[in-house]
Amino acid sequence: MTERDLGRVLVIGAGLGGLTLAHALVRTGIDVRVYEADDATGDRAQGYRIGLLPAAMDALRASLPQRLFALVEATGGSLTGPGLLFDERLNVLHRDLEGPPGDARAMDRQVLRRILLGGLGDRVAYGRRLTGFTEGTGTVTARFADGTDATGAVLVGADGGGSVVRRHLVPEVGLVAADLCGAMGRTPVTDRFLRLVPGRGTMVKGPGLTLMLGRMEFGTEPSAAAATLAPELDLPYRDGYVRWVLLVPPERPATPEGGDARELVLDLIDGWHPDLLDLVSSADMSLVGRSRIHDRPMPPWTAGRVTLLGDAAHLTLASGGNGATTAMQDAVRLSALLARVRRGERDLIPALEEYQADLLERGNAAVEFGKQALKRFVPADRS
Repeated sequence: MTERDLGRVLVIGAGLGGLTLAHALVRTGIDVRVYEADDATGDRAQGYRIGLLPAAMDALRASLPQRLFALVEATGGSLTGPGLLFDERLNVLHRDLEGPPGDARAMDRQVLRRILLGGLGDRVAYGRRLTGFTEGTGTVTARFADGTDATGAVLVGADGGGSVVRRHLVPEVGLVAADLCGAMGRTPVTDRFLRLVPGRGTMVKGPGLTLMLGRMEFGTEPSAAAATLAPELDLPYRDGYVRWVLLVPPERPATPEGGDARELVLDLIDGWHPDLLDLVSSADMSLVGRSRIHDRPMPPWTAGRVTLLGDAAHLTLASGGNGATTAMQDAVRLSALLARVRRGERDLIPALEEYQADLLERGNAAVEFGKQALKRFVPADRS
């Protein structure tokens, strides 16, 4: 059986899932290009600390060059220790909240994305906002807002919850606002603030509100780790921090997108313990935005040369803690099937049909898990 020229794979979106897919395809010898709508001038404000479940670490180990995976491991933080539940005056209500398995890892989202961009070079093109695509005979062509286009054998929509690819591919699936908004920030670590999060996470339940805290302490400071393990990467210096998220009632007005949410949060938690008030007032960055979920599970679509990955296919609530992990699983499973096509073991369209079936089963289960998990975070007087 001889290898065949699969042709170029076009990945729309340079998020965690799309970049994991790109590395996995490069590792199997498949030509890939990634097209990102944002420019390359800086980090994207898409959150801070995230949790990677063991399946995500397995996906990264299978996809990344060894030096980059070593950098992921070095910069990760612990997700072990007690999960605490306090009231708003920091009285302990529970000392062992359910959490992720002990071998899960905390990662800074922006540091992780920079690591994933490593080694891809000119395979990533910035400032390319997709406007549409056309399937031809044996090809698919992506069209971009700057007037350029790109043609390949397969197009993968890894362009997030507002996916342009999904809107064209499965237009009947829309988005609806979740029941709560989330105001988020990060505060530089001090001994005082770290005492609020002695383990994998802390939840504070006040009247009608829930505040969630997570510590991000790097195993090795990112710039120092990169200098040793992957000196070609210019990772920024990063101190540890406590990430906080306040679930904000939707009737409260949100600050402008990208604006400073501290005053909103401080108003809502007025009268809470001084340590919590100071944690928020000391934040160096904060955002507020409404979480969004699909208004129904994703239905199947007619398989062709266009498919989906990550949030574009299954936008999960943060309450599930499984969004990045599920996207990375998508990446390794799709790359494995495309590798079999390249080796002449599978035909392309049946392989993409198999991927879609797996994607929908896992993705819809991940979405449902997040919806059920949200109930743990909604105060009783709002449920």
